[in-house]
Amino acid sequence: MAAKVFIVDRDYKADYKVFFVEHDYKEKNAGIISGGQLVDCDYKADVKVFIVDREYKANILITHKHFPK
Repeated sequence: MAAKVFIVDRDYKADYKVFFVEHDYKEKNAGIISGGQLVDCDYKADVKVFIVDREYKANILITHKHFPK
């Protein structure tokens, strides 16, 4: 079953922190949310993520094409 993903507005609300990378070989832990579905409410989500601006802050490194839509 694909994860239902919600993007939160504060890092302390997130289960994982996400950073976008340019190449597939740089992905790390992407399987947690890859192929998932974005939802519009936090109570519908299995996983809550926060998008960070630095790679070292992230738990998940993923390309834009693998990020849930």
